[in-house]
Amino acid sequence: MSEHEVEWSPELIHPKNVAGTALLGKACDILELIGRSPGVLDQTRLADQTGIPRATLYRILAALISRGLIRADPRTQAYTLGFNFLDLAQNAWSSSDLASIASVELRRLRDLTGETAYLAVQDGHHVLSLGRFESAHSERSNARLGALKPMHCTSQGKAILAHLSDAQFDLVVREGLAKFTEKTICDGEQLKAHLAIVRARGYAIDDEEIVLGTRCVGTAILDPAGKPLAAISVAGPTFRITAERAERLGQELVDVARRISSLLAPAIKSARHDPGNYKVWTKSTAFVGAAPRWDARAQRLVWADLLAPAIRADGVRPFIVSLQALSESINSLCLIEGGVAYSVGHDIVIDNLSGGQERIEGTPGISFKVLRVSEAGEIWAAAYNAEANMSLVGPWRRQSGMETVFEMQGQVSDIAFCGDAGLFATEPSRQCVYLLERKAARKRKFADIPKVAGAPCALAVDEHFNPWVGLSDGWSVVKLNESGEIERTVALPVPRPTGIAFGGACMSELFVTSARTGLSRESLANAPLSGHLLSIDVGERGSADPVARR
Repeated sequence: MSEHEVEWSPELIHPKNVAGTALLGKACDILELIGRSPGVLDQTRLADQTGIPRATLYRILAALISRGLIRADPRTQAYTLGFNFLDLAQNAWSSSDLASIASVELRRLRDLTGETAYLAVQDGHHVLSLGRFESAHSERSNARLGALKPMHCTSQGKAILAHLSDAQFDLVVREGLAKFTEKTICDGEQLKAHLAIVRARGYAIDDEEIVLGTRCVGTAILDPAGKPLAAISVAGPTFRITAERAERLGQELVDVARRISSLLAPAIKSARHDPGNYKVWTKSTAFVGAAPRWDARAQRLVWADLLAPAIRADGVRPFIVSLQALSESINSLCLIEGGVAYSVGHDIVIDNLSGGQERIEGTPGISFKVLRVSEAGEIWAAAYNAEANMSLVGPWRRQSGMETVFEMQGQVSDIAFCGDAGLFATEPSRQCVYLLERKAARKRKFADIPKVAGAPCALAVDEHFNPWVGLSDGWSVVKLNESGEIERTVALPVPRPTGIAFGGACMSELFVTSARTGLSRESLANAPLSGHLLSIDVGERGSADPVARR
C-alpha cells in the first residue's frame, strides 16, 4: 500500500469521526444497545456498557423517551425501542416497497451466482447498504448492513453516479476522491469518462478499487423518469469473480434491475403525493362547489356552487352567474353549445349564460343528481328516486325526457364516460365504483373502496380510460387501474372533494371542487381551502368534457 492510500474500514465514516457529534453519538450508541437487547437493559446496565456518566445518561434517556424513540417497562424499568422509532422505521421500508420487491431478486441472484448479493441506496456522498443475501462460500464478501461506502470506488456507487446530473456529481466529488488501492480512480475527469462507459453498458464494476482481492458488479435501479432509486450488486473474491465472469454478471444484473424497476413503478406512482403544489383559482369560497367541467373551447373550468346557487368559471375569462332567482339549489351541470345545462330538482334548465333560460320539466319525485355529456354529444343523467332508493342512469333528451338504461340501488353521486367500455358510476353508501357497459346494458362492480379511505363521490377519466375517484372525508383522489385496484393516491388539502376534472393547456391539471358547508370549526381550521377551486398538475393527461348539441 502506498503512502497516499487509505485502508477501507466502516469506521472511516463512523459518526464518532464527525466533528461536533459526541453527544449525538452517545444517543446513537444507546439506541443501538437497546435495539439489540430490547427489554434487557436498565439505566445501571446502560451506564456500565456505555461508560456514559449517570447525569449525562439520564438526560439523553429523558430526551429519547420524550421523542418516543425509546420507552421503559413500568415494572422492570428496562428499555425497548419506542413506537415512534418503529413508525419511522416502517416509513423507511414501506415508502416505495423497494426492500420487499428487491429481496426476491436479490435472493435469486445469490442462488444463481453463488455470491453475496446486495441492495444499497445513496446517502449523501455515500451508498448505504440496506439488504444482503450472503454467499454459502466460506470465503465471501460480507459487508455489514448499514455500512456507508464511498460512491467513486464501489460498483453500486458508480452505477448511481452514472445517472446523476453534472451538478449532483460535482457535489459528491467536491471533497476529493480518497484512494484505497492502486486501482481506485481518484481523478474527477477520469471518473467522468469511466461513468460514461457505465451509463452506456448499464453496469459498473469495482475491480479491487476499495478492497484488494474483491470484485463487485453493480447496476442502478431507475424510476420511470430514469433517476436512480437504488443499486444492486454481486460481490466476491477475484479468484471466483474473474474479469470475464464480471462482464457476464453485468448483463444479468441489468435484466434484474429492469424487473425491479418495472415492479416498483406502480408503487412509486401510488406513493407519490403532491403536498403544497396546489393552485388556488378562487378569491372567494363556494358553499358546496361541484360539477367541474373543462371547456376546451374557452380554456376555462366551468363549475357550480350548488347552494348559492351560481355558475362559475375560472381560466381565460372568469365569471360568476348568480342563480338566486331560482330560490332553490341546483344539483349538477354540463356544457352545451352556447351555454350550460343544469339540474334543479326534477327539472333541467338550459342557460345561455346571458340571461336566456329555458326550464324543461321532468317527472316529480325523480331528481336529476348528475349531468354528463357522452362522446357522441348526448346529455346523460343519473336521476334518483328517493322513495324507491333507486338511481336511474341514461340519456336525456329535450323532447322525450330521460330514457332509463341502467337501474341501481342507492344514490349515484357521479358518472363519467370511458370510451367504448361504457361509463363509471360512484355509489358512496355502498363504497363502490361500478362499470356500466352500454352495449350490453349491464352493470358490474369495478372496485370496492375501503371505508377507512373515504367514500367514492366524484369521477374523472384519463386518456387511457382509467377512473380517478374523489374520496369524501378521505382527503384524497385515487387512480384505479384496470383491475380496480388503487394505483396512485393524490393527497388533498380538503377533506371533502365533491367534483374532479382534467383540464389545462396540457390536460394534465386535475381540478378539484369541495364542500365548505357542513364542516366543523376544527375541520375548517385544518382545511381552510375547503370551498375553493383547486388544481394540481398530476403529470397524466385526461380528456376534455364533451359539449352537448342543443
